[in-house]
Amino acid sequence: MSSYTTPARAIEPGYVKLCIPPDWFDLMSCGGDREATRANCAELIRVTYPSTPADRREEFTDVLMLRYDHLFANGVLMHGVVTAPLPSTGAPVVWQIFAGIVAVPPAPPELDLGALLSRVLDEALVQGMAYAERFTTDMGVGIGFMAQPPVEVPAGWIADVPPDLRTGLAGVLSCPPEGGKGLLVMGTCLDPDQVRELAGLVAVIAGHSVFVTPDSS
Repeated sequence: MSSYTTPARAIEPGYVKLCIPPDWFDLMSCGGDREATRANCAELIRVTYPSTPADRREEFTDVLMLRYDHLFANGVLMHGVVTAPLPSTGAPVVWQIFAGIVAVPPAPPELDLGALLSRVLDEALVQGMAYAERFTTDMGVGIGFMAQPPVEVPAGWIADVPPDLRTGLAGVLSCPPEGGKGLLVMGTCLDPDQVRELAGLVAVIAGHSVFVTPDSS
């Protein structure tokens, strides 16, 4: 349930062992190998749309590659998409989950880093905030949050979408207690009522992923 990926260049060199499902399609799994990434995307499109003409499938692959180029340029390590029915209700699921490495300021021993980060998240996500909480991860400290923020709709679309349109947002920052660097995992869902289930998956990925050295087993 894990894969090895290099972190963003702004952080000191190293690796993170990601805890992800075994059947996970990760757009970023091949790192900087664009040819291998395109081959993976083409196979995904072929399996997903077997009856679609080849030239149309090629266009779908081009779109995924545009997404890959944008994420890779911005230091994103993982981009997974979940499109399976929700086991509890059977409702359709459209989730996107991202992961990246972020710098976490070193904290003096007397400072509770978890409490500080919880307060920052709570203040930053006041509108639509469900909650922020601290929990223990395999790295040390985990700070998780859930929110149902409003969606900004272009003026020309307002008549075609429900009023007060919202989405689901969940995230976890996992890091050592002393700070330094951390793994940030973020997820979004089109149905805001699925945010708790989404948060559970995000928490598992962030909670059991760890930083390792190249010679670690």
